[in-house]
Amino acid sequence: MTSRENGNLWPVISVAAGAFFVLVIMPLVMHRQQNGQMATVDPQVFIGDMGSDAARDRNALLYRWPNSEVPRTAERLRDVTAVAIASITYVVDNSITGHPPHDAGEILLGIARHELIPNEWLTNQPGVLQMPRGTVHLRYSPSNLSVELVSVPNEPGDGPAILIRIPDGEKVSVGARYFESMQLDGIIYPEPFAPISQIIASGWQPRLFKQTQIADTDRAQIEAWSKTVSRK
Repeated sequence: MTSRENGNLWPVISVAAGAFFVLVIMPLVMHRQQNGQMATVDPQVFIGDMGSDAARDRNALLYRWPNSEVPRTAERLRDVTAVAIASITYVVDNSITGHPPHDAGEILLGIARHELIPNEWLTNQPGVLQMPRGTVHLRYSPSNLSVELVSVPNEPGDGPAILIRIPDGEKVSVGARYFESMQLDGIIYPEPFAPISQIIASGWQPRLFKQTQIADTDRAQIEAWSKTVSRK
C-alpha cells in the first residue's frame, strides 16, 4: 500500500475506530458493570434456630439466572458483539500496517492467536465459530473493510438469530444497533452485506443497544465531524 493510499485510508479508519469506541465499547463496559450489580442479592438474616434447613437456605443466597430464552439470548448477544469488536479491531490494525486480512478465516485465527476469543470456539470451517449456544458466521468485505456476523442458535430455546454489521453505514444516526430474526423456525438468512431494507424484508428487526446513551446533539456533532474528516 502506497503512502498516498495510507493517507486516504487513515481518516476513515480513525473515524471508524473512534466511533465504535464511543458507540460500542464504552456502552458494553457500562453494560457489564450493570450486570455485575444485577447479579447480586441482599443477604437474608434469620433469627432463631435454622435447624436442618440451614444448608438449603445458604444455597438460596447464591443467585442463578434462570435457564430460559432471555438470558441465553443475552449471552449470545454478548459473545457475538465481543467477536465483532475484536474482528473489526484486527481488520483496522492490520490495514494500518498495510496488511489487510484476506478472508474471514484469517481474521478468526488472528483474534484467537491474540487470545481475544477461546481457541475451542474455532472450527474446521473458515470463518465459523462454534459457541455453547450458537454458531457464529463471520462475513468480511475487503473492499470496504467491513465485517458482518450472524449468530445462529443451536436450538429454538437459545433465542432468535442475531446479525451485527460493523460499520453500519445506513442511517447511522439511529445509534449502535443489531438485528434479530422475528421467527425462531424457518429463519431466512440474508446475503452477505445485503441492504438493510432487504434484511428487514427477510424477517429481521433492528434493535438498539439500550445501554448506548448519547445525546442527539452530541451524536449529530460526531456525525458532522466524521463526514468532514473523511472528505480530507
